[in-house]
Amino acid sequence: MNQETMLYLYHKMSGMIEERRNGRTIVLLGDSESYRTFLKEKYGQEEVMLLTTIKKKASDKVVYIGDIRHQNDKYFIVVPRFKKTLDLQLKLHSFGYTDFEDCFFINHDKISLDTYVDDYTDEYGNHIHAPSCQVILEEYTCGVTVDVDPSCRFEENSLIVAKTFGGAHVRIGKNCVFEENVTLTVFGDADVTIGENTTFVRDTEIIVLGGMTLSIGKDCLFSFEIKIYCGDGHAIFDLHTRERLNPQIKNHPKNIISIGDHVWVGMRSILLNKTTIGSSSIVGAGAIVKGDYPNNCIIAGT
Repeated sequence: MNQETMLYLYHKMSGMIEERRNGRTIVLLGDSESYRTFLKEKYGQEEVMLLTTIKKKASDKVVYIGDIRHQNDKYFIVVPRFKKTLDLQLKLHSFGYTDFEDCFFINHDKISLDTYVDDYTDEYGNHIHAPSCQVILEEYTCGVTVDVDPSCRFEENSLIVAKTFGGAHVRIGKNCVFEENVTLTVFGDADVTIGENTTFVRDTEIIVLGGMTLSIGKDCLFSFEIKIYCGDGHAIFDLHTRERLNPQIKNHPKNIISIGDHVWVGMRSILLNKTTIGSSSIVGAGAIVKGDYPNNCIIAGT
């Protein structure tokens, strides 16, 4: 990730750190220029103590963590780059720094929640209620809410993937069916609502990028090999003004796919961003759909 993206991540996680540090001085385990920039902008902290867990790597600029052993009343450790591993957690604990109480890892490992995990909550602000569905939280994921009704059915290789550090919200109503190989992937500040009794047959890919909204009504039927892309994926700029033409702004009308109730979508269709399909409409097989369509219509072709 570039520095701009990392700074955005740090701002998102700063609230979690503030809840825990209680006025203690932030010190870093492992250097990060982007995090030092963030500390300067956020707190005016010009000088930052850098730590190492390896004594022979200590220097004039890097302090061995053993030298601040059990000083967790004065220091709060932030780990901006290293992954959160059990070995590193135990090492910090041996020096008197308990995970989340006295230290905070920005980068956690991927978290895979199987179907037998009914409810999951963690210190990164992720709240998952998906008793019938596998959910994967990728590295850095924080602030994600997933609420899947227990009556839903997810078949083999169908899952929800969160690749976000800006928060995302997924709500799936009663009696929805996701047959084989249906993947819903959400990014930062994405918002997804799927109404009750909606079915996805198989081999379907749904991607909702940061700041985008996907709303699917009740009693919809999606055939196989369908692609739903909520967002462009890349920035597009005006040649003359240099302004971005497709900003990822939440609730912007260009950043919404809205599908009404009782809509049928044919096989191998592609639904693109900035699309509204009215209730009781039909999308023909292989159609590429972008635009606004009223209730009770048939959409076919490209």
